Amino acid sequence: MTETKRQQVEPAFELLTKVAEVESDPTGLDTFARYVWQAKQVVRQWLTCLSEQDGPLFAVCEQVEDLALVYPDKVRFCQLKTRDKGSWSVAAMCDRGLDALVRSYKAARKARIHEVCKFELWVEGAIADKADTIGFVEDPRSAEKDIRAKLIASGLIRSWVDDFLQRLVVRSDQPTRAHIDAKAMWELWALWPALSRPEVEHLYERLLIAATAAQTGGSGQPGLIQAHLAAALPHVGRDLPGPDELGGAAIDAIRDQVLSRGMLTALTPPLPGESVAQLLARISAGSTASLMELKMMTAGAGRQLIERVQEMRADMEVRRQLLLASRDNAESDLERLATRVLSMAEATATRVGLSAVSNPAAAGRPAEAIAADLLARPADLAQCDRHPLFDRDEYLVLGYLGHLSDLCRFSWRPS
Repeated sequence: MTETKRQQVEPAFELLTKVAEVESDPTGLDTFARYVWQAKQVVRQWLTCLSEQDGPLFAVCEQVEDLALVYPDKVRFCQLKTRDKGSWSVAAMCDRGLDALVRSYKAARKARIHEVCKFELWVEGAIADKADTIGFVEDPRSAEKDIRAKLIASGLIRSWVDDFLQRLVVRSDQPTRAHIDAKAMWELWALWPALSRPEVEHLYERLLIAATAAQTGGSGQPGLIQAHLAAALPHVGRDLPGPDELGGAAIDAIRDQVLSRGMLTALTPPLPGESVAQLLARISAGSTASLMELKMMTAGAGRQLIERVQEMRADMEVRRQLLLASRDNAESDLERLATRVLSMAEATATRVGLSAVSNPAAAGRPAEAIAADLLARPADLAQCDRHPLFDRDEYLVLGYLGHLSDLCRFSWRPS
């Protein structure tokens, strides 16, 4: 181990020891069947360990919180919450999530590590469209008296409320249970764009099995996570030394719940390097990137093109919503337009794929080539809109293709 790496790792080991010693409720280890969505979120956050500049070294499952991310100089305790229906109001957050984070804050304070901790509430789906909720999510310190009273009722000492709120982060709009697999898969593909779809699926399954084993903490089978990783690659886990090196029995007790950077790098291919740091930072912050954006990134699109198509899609969406509200047959008309637009886009993608043999740029960045080809034929794009629904505006039609990409109907690469 190099001296630079040791200087980074040793402080993280010290914090990991502290996390292991914090009082924790073990019930999550016994009820994993309710937390499949959480395991998939764990995979997404475990990926952020790949960032050597500012990523965590360890992801610890079901210790203090659903997920604890341990850095050399800080710890992020994450409470991961699903919701069956409706949006999240600040009152709902108090009843389901913030109460648990209050307990975690008190436990961290008892262990004297709260000053280097953040307490994060990750919620599935949207928040309520109310001023108090929006303000609270943007800045928890803006919590009104009734919310502060609920925190106190949950066991938070009155004099600690301000300190807790300044350490609180709310990550809203997390992908739903119906869409999280697609989101995670496209994030993996954006990190490793050279992988085929079956290879990405296999990689995701492999990481999810490891996260599942860590969340269950072995389920009474000590060594389950280590055994799984060792079966995959015998040298995995060497970055997690024995209990004596890490501070004794405290860390040994949570060993089966720890996912480390070394385990992850051994289970995944080398990173290509381009734009990876930015993507990992966004995932770490609860990225709400659309599937269209992830697909375009995966297919080599630059930031300028992605932002341009996003603008077209946003303009189109205003028109689409007006159509849906004003015309009884709007959905069937839009579907007919979708058929024509997708037919044109797929033909373009096929043409780009064939040209890739003699054009390395097209092979490496098919999204750029497909978009350039489509925009070079504005009349053909406009002709797709025969009714017309979007005034035969080629930019709105291309924005509609972006919408279809969000619905997993176009991948911005040769099929």
